[in-house]
Amino acid sequence: MKSKKLAVVILLVLGMAVAVAACGRQAVVTTPLNIGLLPVEDSLPFYVAAEKGYFQQQGVTVNLQTYRSAVERDAALQAGAIDGYMGDIVAAAQLAQSGLDVKIISVVLGATPAQGRVAILSSPKSNITTVSQLKGVPIAISRNSLMDYVVDRLLRSQGFGTQDIATTLIAAIPERLQALMSGQVQAAALPDPVATLAQMQGAHLVIDDTHGENLSQTIVLVRADAIANKKEAIVRMLRAYNQAVQDINRDPNAYRSLLVDKGALPAELANTYQVEQYPEAAPPTPDMVNPVLEWMRGRGLIGNAITYDTLVDTEFATK
Repeated sequence: MKSKKLAVVILLVLGMAVAVAACGRQAVVTTPLNIGLLPVEDSLPFYVAAEKGYFQQQGVTVNLQTYRSAVERDAALQAGAIDGYMGDIVAAAQLAQSGLDVKIISVVLGATPAQGRVAILSSPKSNITTVSQLKGVPIAISRNSLMDYVVDRLLRSQGFGTQDIATTLIAAIPERLQALMSGQVQAAALPDPVATLAQMQGAHLVIDDTHGENLSQTIVLVRADAIANKKEAIVRMLRAYNQAVQDINRDPNAYRSLLVDKGALPAELANTYQVEQYPEAAPPTPDMVNPVLEWMRGRGLIGNAITYDTLVDTEFATK
């Protein structure tokens, strides 16, 4: 009789142990997420989350696909090869205008003006050092892009009128940098870390967007069908992302080599570049999005149907 009671107790204890262990594990989401990235510093938290196994810890499979250009990345999203990507508000609104149902779910960089710097620089071969000297000077940009928007807003904040602002198209950032440094163009708009590299090599910083209005954000967007079918996977991806952000912000220098490898940080900056402080996942605010949409409407790039509410999904803010 005693042995039977002992056996029952042992089974109960084992059952409780199994239950506790099960509660401590994340149930696995079987549907994977496919996320497109560019080789830029903004992507770093995704690569840290993958390297440290945070996606796996959260019970989600996230396949990170790196593309050489935004054109390739956009094509992959439109074809359904990826569920979402890291991009910007201008790109998201253009996709929505084209008829693809996408939603911005989080800011990557740009929660504050200091994050994700965009700068207008003059060539080492130019004598331009002040903003007023940029009047009528063609500035190399990618047109109808976030870079175009930032340049326009920066110059208008300094009193420039439409007739004072001139631009020239050099879409690819490496070619834009080369044109600036060689003197082929007198001025160019560049994002960090390329802007920092240009300064190191003799380019003059004329103005950047690290003060005043918060003009530039990189964001995570996903297809609406991914939200409908993979919501739990998205929630878990963002939790893992936040773990990576916390790690980076605690010890930014620990991730320099990963930034060189995955984020295309120039070798010249490998030991000196200040790694960004990244915000945890949160949707962009109307103050970040609405001015961009208004600028795009003024350019005829989008219609009135594209609004903050149609473009941004705020439900993941509290997950």
